[in-house]
Amino acid sequence: MTLRHSHPARRAARWLALGACLLPAFASALTLHVSAAATDTPADAQASAVTAPTQAKGDVGLRAAVAVLAASKSRFAGGHVDRLDIVLGAGTYRLAQPLQLQFDPSWRGTPVTLSGAGASRTILSGAKIVRGFHAPGANDTAAARLPAAARGHVLVAKLADSGIDDAGTFERQGFGIRVTPAPLELFYRGEPQTLARWPNQGFATIASLPDGEKGTRFTVAGAPLDALKAEPELRAMGYWARDWADTTLPVEAVDPSSSTVTLAAPAPTFGMKTGQRMRFENALSQLDQPGEWYLDRASMTLYFWPPAPLHDGDVEASVSNQLLVATIASNLTIHDLGFEDTRGNAIEIHSGLNVVIEHATVRNAGSVAVWSTASNSHYRFMNVSNTGEGGFVVFAGNRQTLAAGDVSIEDSVIHDYALRSRAYRPAISLSGVGDRIERNHIYNGPHAAIIFNGNDHVISGNEVDHVAREAGDTGALYTGRDWTARGTMIEGNFLHDIGSAAQPQATMGIYLDDQAGGTTIRRNVFSKVNQAIFIGGGRDNVVEDNLFVNCTPAIYIDSRGLSWQKGLADDPNGQLRRQLAVVNFNRPPYSTRYPSLASVLADAPGAPKGNVLRRNAVIGGKATSIDLRAASYVDIGPMFGASDVSFVNAKPDAQRSTFADFQIAPSSRALHEGFQLSPFHPIDASGAGKPPAAANE
Repeated sequence: MTLRHSHPARRAARWLALGACLLPAFASALTLHVSAAATDTPADAQASAVTAPTQAKGDVGLRAAVAVLAASKSRFAGGHVDRLDIVLGAGTYRLAQPLQLQFDPSWRGTPVTLSGAGASRTILSGAKIVRGFHAPGANDTAAARLPAAARGHVLVAKLADSGIDDAGTFERQGFGIRVTPAPLELFYRGEPQTLARWPNQGFATIASLPDGEKGTRFTVAGAPLDALKAEPELRAMGYWARDWADTTLPVEAVDPSSSTVTLAAPAPTFGMKTGQRMRFENALSQLDQPGEWYLDRASMTLYFWPPAPLHDGDVEASVSNQLLVATIASNLTIHDLGFEDTRGNAIEIHSGLNVVIEHATVRNAGSVAVWSTASNSHYRFMNVSNTGEGGFVVFAGNRQTLAAGDVSIEDSVIHDYALRSRAYRPAISLSGVGDRIERNHIYNGPHAAIIFNGNDHVISGNEVDHVAREAGDTGALYTGRDWTARGTMIEGNFLHDIGSAAQPQATMGIYLDDQAGGTTIRRNVFSKVNQAIFIGGGRDNVVEDNLFVNCTPAIYIDSRGLSWQKGLADDPNGQLRRQLAVVNFNRPPYSTRYPSLASVLADAPGAPKGNVLRRNAVIGGKATSIDLRAASYVDIGPMFGASDVSFVNAKPDAQRSTFADFQIAPSSRALHEGFQLSPFHPIDASGAGKPPAAANE
């Protein structure tokens, strides 16, 4: 047999043909275009993985589009889809039930994008429009409870006429109580309205407790008890015994003859004390000003005093318990969408990896804006406001192995959060290891802005102001009661106007509570913060290169672990020592990452050892307040005063408000002696919640 050598070109062609048979077809993107009109159909409401569209052919409904994720990828383009883009056109997508993103395993590793035309143009709403308002009828017996001055202004509407037949369930809410979706809430032109209450502003105070502090009866001076007695679903909200623990619960009885009010059992968590703040809510008899409303749940009749003349579409009521729920999401990006008007969490991410939400707006959520347990995920350029139970709740990272969660919340604006429950419902709640909170602006909150737990977080470049305005014994940034939670860096933040004049000594800037330690606080700027840095008995905290203006004191340290909290430090079965055992504190990785923690039990565990203060500058106010027992353990380095610091802008220190007012002149002695300037830059909030093109203009 003679072997013939083929021509090189023919040989190459044969090999290419063979390769084409062996290799898969070229992968392609699957793009589905979604419209609000196609979404608002019975067919889309029934969409499932079985009915998911297999190709892009005209506009589809939103539920049909996301149902693709629940189906095997093999159904689409022969399984050769290298990305899925779900593109929502402009419009309002009204969701009576949450949008469920269930990921079939075949989509793992495939980039998936859910996008809109901009957060103000493409909106996922959990509300229905309320129509059919009119003056109360002559036979409306409930309307007789209205104050005389309100009767010419209040309008009524039957919610059934707007397709609303479920007002949700009120459950007691507040400190230490599991968060549940809010009952129906009302919005006028996108703004939350106020459930009719007394008093209209602020609080009344408890005058007496006929059955003692553990009872459920109280008296309150000046309350309109005769009118309140007729209210069938009256509630009371109060800081019943502690200024850091609020509870809202039903009222069982009102007795004008004895001037007493009885709360529904059980009593608030810590009982009640005289002088504590409270108010009544959900009272038609107190609907006496524009923006207030009341729902007669028995007849599903809404009573509302509109702030201005009504037009169609002005009034909406929340009906959906969530807006978007993603389970085991992978490589998911959500951008240029608005999320509005839901009773519970707007967005929930249950596990997953590489989730990005950006250029999005979330407002009017009864619970929180984003709740997530995903890792390696990023939430940025978001605008969050008017939430009932806080802004972001994030769990990411492994506290046993100290593996980082690598989650970031960045370049976002969060304000007017915790409208329902007030205390311990921060703008950002962060738990885990190795996560970041960077370059956000947080303002207008009753309690903390950021509550962090865990290890090795970075909190930097944030502006925080006008928080801790209502609750007491709190801080703008708060952590506490865990010896094992270490390694967090708080750097380059601007904290100002923290707390309230009503409780000047009950609020802090950065609050390391109940023996929290191992935190570095450096190069921050504090202005008008009553107690700027508060170290409550913890150890191994480093405070350096911070600027304090009008803070009293700038730095506080106590020795509570040796005095009134000694039992907590010494109890072998107490919380602090149980936490040590959970993470194996004296073995790697904890013993190598935090060497001083490994020997804590043999080294006077309740003593505030290892705290370092150096190169801090204090202008006005008071530099330090350190109790005698703590003072013996503190390493205090150079401290600078008013003579060491000159500002670029000359003005009275009390008038300084913006970060530019705190720019230190290069000639300042403190700089020449080693003081490090803050790296903070004023936050450009123009991009929050806006599409990238608009953000960059």
